[in-house]
Parts: sequence; C-alpha cells; structure tokens
Amino acid sequence: MPRKGKQPAVQMVVGADSLYPNLPGIQEETSSDEFAGPLTKRKSQDVVCCFIFCVFWAGMAYVAAMALRYGQPERLLHGVDSFGNVCGRDNQEVQGVPLSGMDMSSKPSLFTFDPAAAMIDGGRPTMICVARCPNETLVTPSQYAEYELCDYSIYPEFYTVLLLASDSCPTPPITPSFTLLNRCVPKALADTATTFIKTDWIQLALADIETSWREIVYLCLIALALSVIIIVVIRFCARLLIWISVLLFVAGSLGGSGYLWYCWYTENRILKETPEEDHGETDHENTKAFLTYALVASSITVILLLILLVLAKRLALVAALFEEAGKVLAAEPFLLLQPLWTFLVTLILVAGCGYILLYLITVGEATSREDSTVVYVEDSFLHYMRYYFFFGILWGTQFLFAFEQCVTAGAVAEWFFARDKQHLGSPLMKSFTRVLRYHLGSIAFGSLIIALVMAARIILGYIQTRLHGTANQLAQYLLKCLQCCLWLFEKVLRYLNRNAYIEIAIYGHSFCKSAHRAFTIIVSNALRVAAINSVGNFLLFLCKIAVTASVVVIGVEFFQNNPEVNFYAVPIALAAIFAYTVCHVFLSVYEMVIDTLFICFCEDCEMNDGMAKPYFMSRNLMTFVDNARQANHHAQVRKAVRGRGEKINRMKLATV
Repeated sequence: MPRKGKQPAVQMVVGADSLYPNLPGIQEETSSDEFAGPLTKRKSQDVVCCFIFCVFWAGMAYVAAMALRYGQPERLLHGVDSFGNVCGRDNQEVQGVPLSGMDMSSKPSLFTFDPAAAMIDGGRPTMICVARCPNETLVTPSQYAEYELCDYSIYPEFYTVLLLASDSCPTPPITPSFTLLNRCVPKALADTATTFIKTDWIQLALADIETSWREIVYLCLIALALSVIIIVVIRFCARLLIWISVLLFVAGSLGGSGYLWYCWYTENRILKETPEEDHGETDHENTKAFLTYALVASSITVILLLILLVLAKRLALVAALFEEAGKVLAAEPFLLLQPLWTFLVTLILVAGCGYILLYLITVGEATSREDSTVVYVEDSFLHYMRYYFFFGILWGTQFLFAFEQCVTAGAVAEWFFARDKQHLGSPLMKSFTRVLRYHLGSIAFGSLIIALVMAARIILGYIQTRLHGTANQLAQYLLKCLQCCLWLFEKVLRYLNRNAYIEIAIYGHSFCKSAHRAFTIIVSNALRVAAINSVGNFLLFLCKIAVTASVVVIGVEFFQNNPEVNFYAVPIALAAIFAYTVCHVFLSVYEMVIDTLFICFCEDCEMNDGMAKPYFMSRNLMTFVDNARQANHHAQVRKAVRGRGEKINRMKLATV
C-alpha cells in the first residue's frame, strides 16, 4: 500500500510515456505519491515519554546541584580523621568537638590505630592525620613522637610509656606501613596479598608494557587496518565466506560426533577384551557415558543438518545482504564512525555522573558524639537519590546506544529506498536530524524498558550476594532461575527494540506501533531471521577471531626475539583485546546495516510487486522474491526506457 512521503528521487523521463505508453511501472515511477525512502513528512512521536525523560534529567540536574553544594569528596580522596578533620587541608570547627577545625595541610596521610579491628568486627577505631606513614616498627615513646601518632591534644615531647598504654595512642608495637590513596596500609596486609598475587610478575609485566608500548601501538594500528580490510573482504567474498563457515560448522559437528563414536568403540572393545574379573568399577560407566554422549551429539548433528538443509535458500539471502551491506558502507563510510561518537559521549556521561556520585555519597552533616568524636549523618533524601542517579546512568547509556542504532537505520534506509543511489546527499546527517527532531521520545521509551530490566537484574544480583553462604538453598536456586529468565528477557527486548528503531527510522511511527510492526515482520520471516542470526553472526564471529589471531601472530613475530621483554604474552594480550574490540565495533555497524537492509527488503516486498509497482531492491536481492523473473524483466525494460529517454533529452538539448 502506498504511503505518502517525500518526492521520489527518479525524475520525469521526457518521451518515456510516449514511447511505451502501456508499460507497467512507468507512470508509477513518476508518481508523487510513491514511497521513496524514510518519510520526511512526519510528526513527533511519544511526546509524553520525551517529556518524562526531560523531567527525569531535570531531576538529575537538581540532585547534582545539591550534591555539588553539600558533598565532600575530599573525605574519600584524602581521608577524614575521627574528629572531622580532612587530611591535607585546613578544616572548619565542628561544634562540641575540641579537636576539630585543625589545619592538616602538613599531614596528608590517614593513620588508623587498630586497622585489624575495623576489618574484622566493623568497629570505629581512632583515626588521625599524620605527616608520613611509619616505615619501621615503632615501640618506644621517642619513635612514636617522631611520627606524632598519639592524640592531637598531647604534644610529642610528653609521650611516655604509660601514655602509650592508654587509649590516646595506638597499642605498641606499630608495624611498618606504606601510603596507598592517602591511607597508611600495614605492610603485613600487602604481604598477605602477595601470597595470592605474585607482585614480582606484576612488576615485570608493567615493565614489559612500558618497554614495548611502541610495538603495542603498531599492533593496534594493524588491528584497525585489518578490521577495515575484513569489511572489504566480506563485501566481495560474502558468499564464499558464508559457505566456508557452514562447511566448517558441518565438519566440526560430524567430526565431533565421529570422535565420540570412536571413543565409545575403543572403550567398548577394550572392555570386551579384558576379563570380567579385571573390570574396574567405572569401566562400564565410562563406556555408557561415551555411548550417551555420542548419541546426543549425533542427534544434535542430524537436527542441525536438517535445519541447514531447510535454510539453504535463506543462506543465499544472507550472502546477498552481506554484499549489499558492503555497498552501503562504501557509499556511507562515516557509518563506521558512529560507534566512536557514541563511545565518546557515553564516556563523558559516565565520567560526569561518576564525578557527581563522589559528591553524592559524601553528603552528610558532621555531628559530635559523646566521646568528642565526629560521625557524619546522611541526609535521607539524598541517600535514596544515589539509586535515582545510578538508574539515570543506566537509562542515559541505553538512550545513547538506541540513538546510534536509529540514526544508522535511517541512513541505511535512505540508501535502500533511493532510485538514484549516486546522488544521495548526506543521508547520515538527514537521519540524525530526523531522529533528533521527531523521535527522542520513542528512543527514551525503548531505552527505559531496557534500563528497567537491567536494574531488576542488578537488584537480583545484590540479593544473591547477600544470600550467598546461607542455608536457604531454595531461595538461591529460585533467584538464579529468575536471573536467567531476566537475562533472556533482556536479550529478546534488545533484539525487538533494535528492529523497532529500524521501523521508526523508516516510517516515523511511535515506539509501540513500530515494535508491533517489527515483531510481525520477524514472525512472518522466521526462517530468514534464523538464517541471518545464526550464520551471519557466526561469520562475523569468525571475522573477529581472524583479526585477533592475525594480530597475535604478528605480535609473536614482534616480541619473540626481543630480549628486553620478559613476558611477551602481556603486550600481545593487550593488543589482542584491542583488536577484538575494534573489530567488534566495526562489525556491530555491519550487523546493524544488515538488519536494516533485511527489514527494508521485507517492507519492499510487501508494498511493491515488481511490475506495476517496481521494487527498490537491487537485482541481487530481487532473486529472492516470489515473482523474481517477472520483476527482473520489468526492471531491465525500465532501465532501457530510462536510458532511451535520457538520450532523447540530450538530443533535444543539443538541438536547442
């Protein structure tokens, strides 16, 4: 059914109607009512959700302002003693606490009298600010005086043996400590940690990274180049790569099943040749286990082979979509930079919100206690605002990811539904403008759903950690099942949202209507979707592995003869992680392009018939529609007519 939209990209061909007046499709190509890509005449959708999103972030701004006004992140960064003094700075006096309001500019480190008691029973030991942490064992008053480790009210020259035995000083002996994040940490704790972590290995690994940073940068650049090359290879060799991946999958399945049958045969033969009195207790069990594994693997292999047989024609469609995706990226190369902008904006968002959280969790009023020490009383409202702010981070990041997907889908749809793909203008900028102007509410709606499910999973995870080690095994089992269900539910929602954003980019409908439309298309094309998501994702995974493996091999050649590197596995591992990440980012764009092309292909099949209403799809995709031969014939005739008309136009212009 035709939908009203912008003017078609195909111009009126002078002379075409007179040459072929009865040719189907000529009049329709020049009709102003023809659907010609993402609709430009659209209106703002899900305005209520957009309003809620704006109000939510206005609340985030208010909470941030309150946190910046009342928060004291210095308490976390520098530490605060038992009397309300922040180490390393001048302080204000707390009413009722004589030792508060002291200038600690010359004492930047926080020392705890009894750190073990605080770690074991969660008590509140006395803490003071010191100029430096003791790096030796302290026993005598003179040694204590050198570091000024007693109460501020006692001058170092008055330190005595009796004083050291009182609550005003830490109980001797004082073990050596080192400074970590402006805190004095006993070296005994570090020695305990070294029993689990080999610090020598860590130091050597860090030294290797410092020595080989140039080679790591070279490997990262190689990974970037290989990622671009793999995209080009996929475009021109998609069919070959897909069938190779299918053959590898089939060979792996058959080989695994055959190996299990061989193991069962070997175990069974040995069992028969061995006298029964020499049989072990587990010999029969092992033979039965191999037989069970072989039967299960063979059944799975047969099922998978039958599925591949059913999906054979759909695999050709997957290959065609991969080739078309390569054409899209060649026409719109800036699509590959979309994840970069999203990553930078997301990084700024998370860093900014993390900075505000430092203030938010340190909001509290200093109150004196009976023992003349200070306790910080949290504001109940701002305490709960931490969770509000954390949810805002989840919603904001998912909003940015959804925005990127919708913009990418709009640019790809602009290319797909263009008759003249050589003069597209700037489809990416057009899509960005449309989404920013009309669909922020829809994106806010979709991202809110994902954020709510993520928050539910985090809450369940927290409950699981609290119940860990308890005797209530049934509750733990139910929570694990619920966690698994929520994980699966989130995956399904993400996939549905992804396709809903594609429909939004094409037609400009609301989120719910677009999600319903996307769900209908997915269900009606279930086999095609299965082929794309299975074979396509497997091929993309193989590409990621290929790029990562190539970087590892090149890295081994770089480092194996380098005597300055102790463990060349460390820099190679860093380069491999970067290579996989970069390739994943590029191929995620490729995956989004393929999904958008598939939805556009389905929409094109529904709204056009290839004859009276010509398809927008290329001839490569036209072979997968029911009336492929007739549609291809009409497309060739229209192309010939269009060329004949353009030739006549040029002749008329030359005559004039």
